[in-house]
Amino acid sequence: MKHENEMNGIKRVVAIGCSGCGALAALAVKKLRPSLGVTIIREPQEKGLLTRCATPYICCGNVMVDSSYKDDSIFTEMGIKLVNVTAVKIDRQKKIVTTADGGTHPYDKLVLATGAKPVMPPIPGIDLPGVFTLRTSGDAVNILNWINYRRVRKVVLLGAGAIGIEEAYLLSRQGMKVTLVEMREHIMPGVLDKDMAEEVQDFMREKGVQLKLNQKAAAINGKDNVISVTLASGEEVNTDMVVISVGARCNVELAKDAGLKLGRLGLMVDQNLQTSDPDIYAGGDVIEYQSHFTGKPALGQLRPNAVIAGRVIAKNILGFNVKFPPLINSFCTKFFDKSIAGAGITGMEAEKEGIEVITAKQESASKHSMMRERKPYIVKLIFSKTDQRLIGGQIVSDAESPVKQIDVIALAIRCNLKVLDLATLRCAGQPELSPDPGREPIALAAESVFEEMYGK
Repeated sequence: MKHENEMNGIKRVVAIGCSGCGALAALAVKKLRPSLGVTIIREPQEKGLLTRCATPYICCGNVMVDSSYKDDSIFTEMGIKLVNVTAVKIDRQKKIVTTADGGTHPYDKLVLATGAKPVMPPIPGIDLPGVFTLRTSGDAVNILNWINYRRVRKVVLLGAGAIGIEEAYLLSRQGMKVTLVEMREHIMPGVLDKDMAEEVQDFMREKGVQLKLNQKAAAINGKDNVISVTLASGEEVNTDMVVISVGARCNVELAKDAGLKLGRLGLMVDQNLQTSDPDIYAGGDVIEYQSHFTGKPALGQLRPNAVIAGRVIAKNILGFNVKFPPLINSFCTKFFDKSIAGAGITGMEAEKEGIEVITAKQESASKHSMMRERKPYIVKLIFSKTDQRLIGGQIVSDAESPVKQIDVIALAIRCNLKVLDLATLRCAGQPELSPDPGREPIALAAESVFEEMYGK
């Protein structure tokens, strides 16, 4: 029996972009069908496959750039062609990608994985030396060099998402005075509700981080380099460096010029990650996903989404008709001894969407109660009151291992599990590896919701 790609005449696959989605799509296609010609077109400065979540650690000197890359040999040994020249045009009629050097690269199927670029808020002084964004290894090295050569002691971070929290952790660990500015009322507003965020905020303050919540930067001041940040409140914060991480904007320019259909947030795709052109697929940070909860467009600019998107695209190029699951957006990070995780929708977001919820918080410990090394953690579950489905979960822990329970929560959300399903959750138990079976927090949180709904 002939494979689908042999029947539909696919011989050449081109991927534009070499991060999570583009690289994984190219590798998966080549593994499944070694006879196909596969080309990756990427920016001139790129090499290998960057683990982008390493960038905060690179800029603080914790890891080296080279150790954060998978070498080009992972592509070349499989016969994947690498083109280090910017793609400037897609001719959909001729099925050709043109690069900045005039090179032409024909394709039968094309993968767009052009990623996103940092949002730069319109703040006076944003172009001053000493003001950085953090997305690429080059950004990370520039920050590291500035820290070393300028002997940075004071830092202002704009944005309290994942990058902001990790930067606050890594920089304050080096003895720097860190001020974290967030325009919303609490840190990680897309991941944590206020009550869970406060568990982390109190600890951040204990570690010396100055939190400026419900605040915006009005101006970045200096002449030859940054010297301070003026907040909208009028307060001026002295600093040697500013790092901006307030979001990322999809790189849709190439797709737009090619006439592909755009959505409200990014490039539009269907459940197969197919664009408005059936021969062009897209995934990763450049696209808008479909929310698991509302069906509305949503951004999923996290590496796990890109990696799975690349593998889904590869299978669909080869005719397997695999659906990308609607977006749940599992997430984890840490600040010193606090590990933080979230999946699904927060209670605040549910309220905005008109979803009536019932929530429960449960405290537990990382080991059995008899173990001296046990550490506390809290799980919060959010259920839809209408149909009792789990729609969100959050974890704040003093130990690292409990945060991986967010994957159990995410799978429960994806499988539409309800209160009673989780009240009967059975987890493996061992004194050094888990809580007491009687203190399994997901089951207990679900049990408390059941009692609230059906008790006296």
